[in-house]
Amino acid sequence: MNKGAKVISEAVLGRDFRTVVVAGKAYTVHPPTIERLCGAISHLSEVKEADTIKEVLLSLGEMDKLSKALSWFIEGDESLSGELSKGTLEEVVDAIDTASGMIEIKVFLRAASLAKSVSLLAAKPR
Repeated sequence: MNKGAKVISEAVLGRDFRTVVVAGKAYTVHPPTIERLCGAISHLSEVKEADTIKEVLLSLGEMDKLSKALSWFIEGDESLSGELSKGTLEEVVDAIDTASGMIEIKVFLRAASLAKSVSLLAAKPR
């Protein structure tokens, strides 16, 4: 099975998630929707340039903003930010890195191509 098909089948079955641990508590992170991604990015807008996402997040160094961004990735709002801010900076940064790492352009393009192929098959008259 190719990677694009695997990603789509896992999404349909609800298996496309990661577990992150912050302050001793496990949280489930699903691939972010555009809304969740935008919510998280709104708190990460003051980051400085760096070579990796992890370095960028560490450059921000503000637990309040990072915990709000992570809450957007996990819950889709800021409701978990107080709880998440009890973790270490490294835990929160690692969790955001994991959540943002679920967006892979190569997989997205394959999935989009596969969706297009399926729609063409469904629309083709017999």
